[in-house]
Amino acid sequence: MLLVEDQTVVREGLRQLVESEPGLTVAGEASTVAEAVALGARLRPDVVLLDLKLPDGSGLDAARQLLAGQDPPAVLVLSTYEDVALVRAALALGVSGYIPKSASFQEIVAAVRAAAAGGVVLHPSLAGKVAQGGDGELTGQELQMLRLLADGASYGEIGAQLFLSERTVRRHMNVLFTKLGSTGRAAAVAEGLRRGLLS
Repeated sequence: MLLVEDQTVVREGLRQLVESEPGLTVAGEASTVAEAVALGARLRPDVVLLDLKLPDGSGLDAARQLLAGQDPPAVLVLSTYEDVALVRAALALGVSGYIPKSASFQEIVAAVRAAAAGGVVLHPSLAGKVAQGGDGELTGQELQMLRLLADGASYGEIGAQLFLSERTVRRHMNVLFTKLGSTGRAAAVAEGLRRGLLS
């Protein structure tokens, strides 16, 4: 995984935490948006643990660039900011989770493992607030995915139609499920119908 954090003491602590866990290794560290994007392209990590406040810009800029590739990493935001609009903005980009820095080490490690497995993680302190979003919360691509899902398309078929890898589709679907407050395909379609997103 790649650690992106500008505070050296926090970054070192995270590295020790991650590397004390079996099966998890830190391939690289970055302290700026530019370093994060360059290292992400070179190292191709499975997971990027990303702070939002960086000296040369927003972590959201880094996330946008990291996720723009053909087979992007799972990007997990670790931030002091718990603003719902910021969480939604991050989810709209396709990040795999948003964890406040107030989370426990165990919660951070569990989030890293879930993101690596293709899941989406929202800390309990944020999940309820984000799920209360209105009808306009889905991106255009998410609406397309929801409609294809309603038509019975598999993740592979959705990926083929939208020119995305199946792994990327799974990540977007997990974000979509989170936004709709649903636990799976059928519940997401039902919620989409309830909101009038599917005609």
